[in-house]
Amino acid sequence: MARDKNQRELNFKPLFKKFGQTQIENKNEIALLHEEIEAIYLMDLLGLYQEDAAKRMNVSRPTFSRIIRNARHKVANCLISGAKLHIHDQKDSYLIAICSDEEEELINCNARGKYILIFEIQDKKYTLLKCIENPVFFENQKPGMILPKLLVQQRVNFFLVNEIGAGLKNSLLSKGIYTILKKQIKFNDLANIPI
Repeated sequence: MARDKNQRELNFKPLFKKFGQTQIENKNEIALLHEEIEAIYLMDLLGLYQEDAAKRMNVSRPTFSRIIRNARHKVANCLISGAKLHIHDQKDSYLIAICSDEEEELINCNARGKYILIFEIQDKKYTLLKCIENPVFFENQKPGMILPKLLVQQRVNFFLVNEIGAGLKNSLLSKGIYTILKKQIKFNDLANIPI
């Protein structure tokens, strides 16, 4: 008798869900499960070892090994056969980080703001999860050296900002964190940001 499947811890929020070549018509489509894209994110993008990635996903190491093997097989199949790739996104909530000079208001929303506010967005509603001091401001650190690692530790999916340098944007993207540029940022707008 098969045992119950453990609840997977899925934190990566894929922004793009369909991929495929355009040179020839190919109706074949391969579905990548959310747990499989999570495994690719943890191991191939963040560079975690299987043991650490398995802990992050709340699965055993052998289970993680099966998940990553299946994911890589599907991606390789798409690259070689030209099949379209579709990602199933099961994550119904995501985390957005915003830097601000105030804890209660969104002021000076760039990477050098005093605080990092982390919001959870779910069902078109936002909840402030935490407010932490920004080491970029308080320790005079470079944003590209500090923020990507810090936001990955906080499991942030999106960084909302009114201006950003190319270096920081690329560093965040290399960690799977997408940047959203918005000139005016208000609390009421958080739940309605098009993602």
